[in-house]
Amino acid sequence: MRRLVLLLALALAVPAAAQWGGRPWHQLTPEEQQRAWQNYQRYQQLPQQRQQMLERRYRQFQALPPQEQQRLRQNYDAYRGLDPGQKRQFDEKYHRWKSGRPR
Repeated sequence: MRRLVLLLALALAVPAAAQWGGRPWHQLTPEEQQRAWQNYQRYQQLPQQRQQMLERRYRQFQALPPQEQQRLRQNYDAYRGLDPGQKRQFDEKYHRWKSGRPR
């Protein structure tokens, strides 16, 4: 769960090249380029402390074996594919799990 949330944070605010597994800009689809640019703009607007935290988390992600990175990307893709109700349910369960509260 923690790693999924890490990946979610990264996908929302990490510089463009980092988010797409280091693929060069010209290898991204137009949709990926648009999303990466928007993410980068959001990242630039974050307070410096939040940027540093995300950079630290991304370095931790980079240190993972490639198979684990791929698994996390797949988990995030699955999360993005959830409908709003399913996302809300997932988020509620995650917050309960994180706080240590029972169902």
